[in-house]
Amino acid sequence: MAGAGNEQLRGVVEDRAEWSIQRYDADQRLSYSHYDLVLMKVTDEMCGRLVSERRAELSSADLQFIDNRVAQLVDEQLALDEQPRKTRFQKFERVVCRIGGEEGWAPGTIQALDEADPEDPTGQSTLPYVVKLDPPIGRLISVPNDDNSVCRAEVCFGHRAGMLKMASGCSALSFTLRCKPQRKDSQKPRFGVADRVACAVEDESGDFSVWAAGKVTDVDYNVEPDAMCEDRDFALGWNWVKRPGVVPYRVLLDSGVVVNVHRDVHWLVRDLALQPAGPRQAEDGTRNLQRLVKRRRGESDTWECIDHATRQVRIQTGADSDDDSD
Repeated sequence: MAGAGNEQLRGVVEDRAEWSIQRYDADQRLSYSHYDLVLMKVTDEMCGRLVSERRAELSSADLQFIDNRVAQLVDEQLALDEQPRKTRFQKFERVVCRIGGEEGWAPGTIQALDEADPEDPTGQSTLPYVVKLDPPIGRLISVPNDDNSVCRAEVCFGHRAGMLKMASGCSALSFTLRCKPQRKDSQKPRFGVADRVACAVEDESGDFSVWAAGKVTDVDYNVEPDAMCEDRDFALGWNWVKRPGVVPYRVLLDSGVVVNVHRDVHWLVRDLALQPAGPRQAEDGTRNLQRLVKRRRGESDTWECIDHATRQVRIQTGADSDDDSD
């Protein structure tokens, strides 16, 4: 299914999902933004299933799936509305947002949390994030819901490629290219082929992120041939002259999965000797994104100050335990 056929099928799925929402939420308990969230998630999931199974028509089982999924999501959303909300991301963290149009998704930096919703006349609703999108878009947008269907962590994509496409409708490589800066960084690569690194990837839930161990297999790797094989429709529509497909690193994770590192920055890729595998952004509030980190060396009274950007380590003896990192 491609082109106009995809759009037509998506319209059919959306119509069925809307009918199901209106039927299940007859009392209109959902807000406009939550209505759109349920509609988008159900449509994305159903279309992802159809694409993966190479089908162009809805079966009776598909209609039942849509109805059941709508009921589940409406109940979940209403239950969440009754609980205190805690955002997944924090101010100045990097995310990718669904903006629609030709771009589809775009990267940016969170500028504010829990802002008042200007479309709510009661003043009771808040928007989880305000995000400043990267150039060339470069504008502020409001994120209506703290959900992966509209906002997700910027990571090294490919770890959960199949699940990512099913959830968002976009391939891992399309996310990589959208998030890659338009201008190549002039700095010398921090890593070389065969170096052991820790890459930022989505966790198994897809809602948070972890550091995963791996080995650099390529430096300045061109993803264009891969894109032609993995997501040909997207690749044919991409402007490879204006936005070339060369990324700093290609990394083979210890799990056997390959990911592409689209920026040579400390919050995407680190020296494995300085950053072991483990949580990066976790549901319990754990954050392991800082450039400068101070930690104790074993059980001794010696501390090490690590700069994850430069990979330099400075040793301190007799330092107190207060963390003065930025």
